[in-house]
Amino acid sequence: MNSLEINALSQPLSNEARVLYCLYLRPLADASNTGININNKLILALLNGHQPRIQLGREISALFEELHQVGLINIVGDYSFNRSLNNHAVLLPLSNINVDLEDVDLHQQHQKMSLNWRPNLSLFTQVCQLVGVIEAYFDADELGEFIAYWLGRPEVLQTPYQWTQKFVLHLKQRRIRTPAQGAKSKVGHQWVEPKAGIEFDDNVKKLVQKYSEK
Repeated sequence: MNSLEINALSQPLSNEARVLYCLYLRPLADASNTGININNKLILALLNGHQPRIQLGREISALFEELHQVGLINIVGDYSFNRSLNNHAVLLPLSNINVDLEDVDLHQQHQKMSLNWRPNLSLFTQVCQLVGVIEAYFDADELGEFIAYWLGRPEVLQTPYQWTQKFVLHLKQRRIRTPAQGAKSKVGHQWVEPKAGIEFDDNVKKLVQKYSEK
């Protein structure tokens, strides 16, 4: 298991989700990363042990959703975390990493957030690819929101890799939510900017309608 996976597993996760990744998914990962089959029966046997804590398919799906949110897994094909994922295939994007991401400098010098912080752009692009962020870019609003949040928590110290990883995961969750403003298109579970055409907001549409009636 590499440092990217360990950092992701150190994010707020239930112990059941960590067990699911470490003892079920990770041992089945292979170099081709062609996908690991989800077998709810085997997972229930692993997680419950002597006490049946998890009994339903959707409860297992909730654990996969936790892993998905921190970038540890991607589900192949159409899926919903509100239903059973039994027999779906899952990929482990962090298990086959580019060696550049293991640069020692990225994992040293723990620092608090600063007003002038910027992500390592090479690392940013690669982590976006690893965790499934469709559009590997960020704007001033997204960066400012992230910096402002962590400036209010000066006790938190992170390495350059960890700050960049947190930022990428922040973007992923932000784009999964319905956009607050502007016209966007939904690709999979993420909202992205339209690539072509002209879009007008509601105020412009009202003005056009108002003056076209005169």
